[in-house]
Amino acid sequence: MMNEGICKRTATVRFWNGYAKWYKLWVDHTSYHAPVVSLLRETVKPGWRVLDIGAGSGVLSLPLAKMGCEVTALEPSRLMRSHLFREMFDKHAKWVEVDERRWEDVSLMDYRCFDLVLSCNTLHFTEIGFEGALEKVFAADPAHVLVVTEYVPGSFVRFAYASHVVAFGRTYAADSSFAYHHLSEVFDHHRYKAGRDLTLDEKRVLAHRVVRKDDHLWLEEQAHVGMYWLHRREPGMCAALQ
Repeated sequence: MMNEGICKRTATVRFWNGYAKWYKLWVDHTSYHAPVVSLLRETVKPGWRVLDIGAGSGVLSLPLAKMGCEVTALEPSRLMRSHLFREMFDKHAKWVEVDERRWEDVSLMDYRCFDLVLSCNTLHFTEIGFEGALEKVFAADPAHVLVVTEYVPGSFVRFAYASHVVAFGRTYAADSSFAYHHLSEVFDHHRYKAGRDLTLDEKRVLAHRVVRKDDHLWLEEQAHVGMYWLHRREPGMCAALQ
């Protein structure tokens, strides 16, 4: 469980600029997002307008674009965006629109009536908190919403809201392991997450947990992930415009 100080740090763009290299290292060495991509392939229709809140390096935005969706990737971290652009160019991926603002700062008029608004472990990192960020998603009146989230205290999806209701949900056990190249990289990563120097005992525990495999040092982790697909209760004005 993250303490209050760490939670406040992770709600800042500055934190994610510094964390971008660790995020990229993690994405490149795990299949964490594979079930989410599979769900999107099953459910999303070509031509849908999709907003990906906190798109990171494009791990979900780029597959959606490949499916034929018109994707806007909302990513306020400059270094995260650099990874996203590099992925687009290196993989010759279909282009996605990129918005560098935070979800807290976006005008609802900019993203009204999208077919899908997607958030994967991002809403609880906003300054307005999980509930406030989710309410803002609903206020944009998308036809569908997909919230992917691990268990975080105070961050949970209810069965029904005033404007949207859960159509279905899925859970899965995700490999959330980290791969490193040397032990100092392990210490640097956890020093950054903690926002302070590690104690000698903390370093000993980390060193004891490290497993050497496939020319990497691994810290093996499992995460329990929930995927919640919601749809608009009533057709409303947006549906009439679509």
